[in-house]
Amino acid sequence: MQKNGPEREVVILMADMVQYSQISSGMTPVEIRDFLVKYHDRIHEITDCEENFPLDSEPSAGDGSLMIFDKREGEDRSGVCTRALQAALQMARAIEGGALAPTRMGILLGEITEAQIGAKMAKFGASFAVANRLEELCGYFGTTLLMDREVARYQQGFDQDIVNIAKVSLTSVLHPMNIFTIYQPGIHCSPDIDQQKLRTFISMKNEAMEFFTGNLQLGIRPNFPKVRDELLETQNYFIEMTGRKDIGIDRILEYIRETPFPASDFDRSGMKLMEKKRDSMGERLFHLSKELMRAMNPDFYHSLVVDTRWERFFRLEWKNAGDVIIEIDSVPDGIYYLVSGTAETFNGYNELLSTMESGMVFGEMAYFGTEKKRTATVRAKTDVVLRRISTSDFENLPVIIKIFEQIANARRQEIGADSKRPQDQIATPSA
Repeated sequence: MQKNGPEREVVILMADMVQYSQISSGMTPVEIRDFLVKYHDRIHEITDCEENFPLDSEPSAGDGSLMIFDKREGEDRSGVCTRALQAALQMARAIEGGALAPTRMGILLGEITEAQIGAKMAKFGASFAVANRLEELCGYFGTTLLMDREVARYQQGFDQDIVNIAKVSLTSVLHPMNIFTIYQPGIHCSPDIDQQKLRTFISMKNEAMEFFTGNLQLGIRPNFPKVRDELLETQNYFIEMTGRKDIGIDRILEYIRETPFPASDFDRSGMKLMEKKRDSMGERLFHLSKELMRAMNPDFYHSLVVDTRWERFFRLEWKNAGDVIIEIDSVPDGIYYLVSGTAETFNGYNELLSTMESGMVFGEMAYFGTEKKRTATVRAKTDVVLRRISTSDFENLPVIIKIFEQIANARRQEIGADSKRPQDQIATPSA
């Protein structure tokens, strides 16, 4: 008779060796067998201790390892979450010390059930897939382990070590997840790191991340300008402390650069990490346009498409509705690209000249005119996101100078042509 088990709440620890395919690609089947047996034996040696029981551990898909932590009699969520996290930290320390091959771990509190198939009891539950996705995200965020919010909430003894990584939505998971990790001496940083400095870093990062993920209970909404500024400060602190960048911070800053204004559902969904698919026509046109640019001007092609260092000089800025972006007659301080929102240009009599929407460039005219000053005032009509290249950066990029000079010349010709049209059809000067 088939036996079915009841649903039960457990903590799943899903582990997977880093770069296993590359490591094993040149091995014979016997060598792979011996290599994996040694790897799994080592995991068993590290985690096979009384404080981790009851623990069901078994190899999964070759280099993977699945561990299921059941509750002890009378144990609550705090106990089982803490035991699972302790086991993960034991493995993390072994990895940092070179006693275990680099391994990523995902830890999740979830429900599973069992059913007998033949002579074996097989385990079922969507939680396995979610734990697996957590493990995979370790590579993206540069961590050894990631845990869901429930494990982070219920663990005991590691509150000062918990680091908020992100809130993410994944194509394979129905609900968004808040994900966390642990920073300790020897885990994600040097064993001899100053612990007080590390705690300061953790506090700085967690405070910044609250303004990224939001906290409805505290009335905190996502605030990308504040997140960006605080994370840059936190990243600099981490670099001073460790001599390297924190990859998790870089991922958030990268996301803000690419998506400088939260989507309407960001409060609920967080970062949407999914495969971006271009339609075949769009992809063909994209590659064709690159080839045409290369044929027309190889220097421009190399400077814009191959060597993309210029992009980092276009720094993000946020302005509120009503803020002045450019003041007429002022000395130029940069050239702007309007990422999102609406801005308006005004002449010296505060008369509206035109409205600019996202995708427009402005501010270049002042650099190529005889007076070298702003020719109009630009004011944010709505909240706007901008990218600005400063005067000093602009003047050190010859190819960018040529591009904006061409834009300015084309706009000057357009203005000259407009002067011959009726007044209500005149185009906008570009400050």
